[in-house]
Amino acid sequence: TIWAACIISSPCNEWRGYTLQPKEKALPFKEYFKPVNYVRSTGVGASIMGIALCVGMLITPLAEDLFTYLREHVLISLVLLLVVVLGIFKATQSPAKK
Repeated sequence: TIWAACIISSPCNEWRGYTLQPKEKALPFKEYFKPVNYVRSTGVGASIMGIALCVGMLITPLAEDLFTYLREHVLISLVLLLVVVLGIFKATQSPAKK
């Protein structure tokens, strides 16, 4: 359904992009609209959106179970939070120069 909605709405998105061009750099429609690029970007964009929503639907029950468990086990939640924060902190630090 999402894939079809992306495909159906894509001509309107292309028209919007054409009309929002800066006046000083505006291209004529025949130069602006490239069918090969249009089909590729529409297909890829619709596929990404569909896959992302499908994966979201698949992992939502697992995430709900995880957050229910963490709500019931506060100590484990705090330790996990600490590990994640320290991991992010360590990953963002630049390596020491020798």
